[in-house]
Amino acid sequence: MKELKFQLVIQFSEPSTLEEFDALIKLETALISATEMFVDGHDSGMGEFNIFIHTNEPRSTLEQAGALIRTLKPDLHFVAGYRDFAENDYIPLWPPNLQSFAVA
Repeated sequence: MKELKFQLVIQFSEPSTLEEFDALIKLETALISATEMFVDGHDSGMGEFNIFIHTNEPRSTLEQAGALIRTLKPDLHFVAGYRDFAENDYIPLWPPNLQSFAVA
């Protein structure tokens, strides 16, 4: 497998119930099975639930992931950002007017 340069993070509000948590896990599983993305897992806490994806094309990967999210969970709000693995700071990616992005 070719070395992947970027980490894309799709971030949701931290689930407040077990049902909401399970729904996000199912969404992560759908991203893994319905695409060829390298999904590197998730974390939850500090008010957020993050899904980590390794990619060389963060924008097109987000387009593909976003389309699946909107199909499966049309009312689910998310933000996204990415970083080069050699860097610490994230570049805001979604929504287009997002000024900053961080992972707690």
